[in-house]
Amino acid sequence: MHIVVLAWLYVMFAMALTMRPVAVGVAFFLAAGLGPVAILAVLAARRRRASMGVARVDHGDDRDAEADQ
Repeated sequence: MHIVVLAWLYVMFAMALTMRPVAVGVAFFLAAGLGPVAILAVLAARRRRASMGVARVDHGDDRDAEADQ
């Protein structure tokens, strides 16, 4: 999977280099290169967290339990 991401970034970087105004090239690379990679990373992290069984713990309601102990 990593090689696909690296290849995607390489191709998008090469395409961004061909764009004439530098600002357009940078915007294109951020939108078409790093944007999809960031979304893919977030989805992969969520899937990994769900498969490991890690649950979010809410510590906001522990005040009343401390008095009982």
